[in-house]
Amino acid sequence: QQLAERGRTDQAVREGFGVGGVVDSAQGVAMARTDSVNTAWLKAYVARWGWPTAAQVGREAVEAAFLIVQHAVHDTAFMRAMLPAIEQARRRGDLDGGAVAMLTDRIEVKAGHPQIYGTQLSLKGGRWVLDPIADSATVDARRKRMGLPPMAEYLRLVDSILRSP
Repeated sequence: QQLAERGRTDQAVREGFGVGGVVDSAQGVAMARTDSVNTAWLKAYVARWGWPTAAQVGREAVEAAFLIVQHAVHDTAFMRAMLPAIEQARRRGDLDGGAVAMLTDRIEVKAGHPQIYGTQLSLKGGRWVLDPIADSATVDARRKRMGLPPMAEYLRLVDSILRSP
């Protein structure tokens, strides 16, 4: 229950962030604070019990654990350390391929490398732009293997969410 609640808090603090290319600095601070507290909590949880499984805690809680890792940008070593567990969760059916793709891409972008699956965007000059993609000509094939829609469809969705209300 606590893990699922942390996932809901993770998402609530992000509500409307960056819409229309506008970033609320107070919201950014609240996100960073939430992410730091959640990361510390999950690190302790994983150290004691290992990565949660849907059989143990339910799928919502496993998805919450993924969100905490995905948003642990202040601790990329933790993100990288959790990637094998998240890949295993996908093989078990506890998470979908999009989780693996998003974390893989986040790790690559944070390391200054091109992303693999095209899931990461950055706010530049008041506009959300796709971070560089390695071998962009074949990205749709990689996305398909992870159960993600083609780039064109993904970008339409992102645009509809992030455009000014």
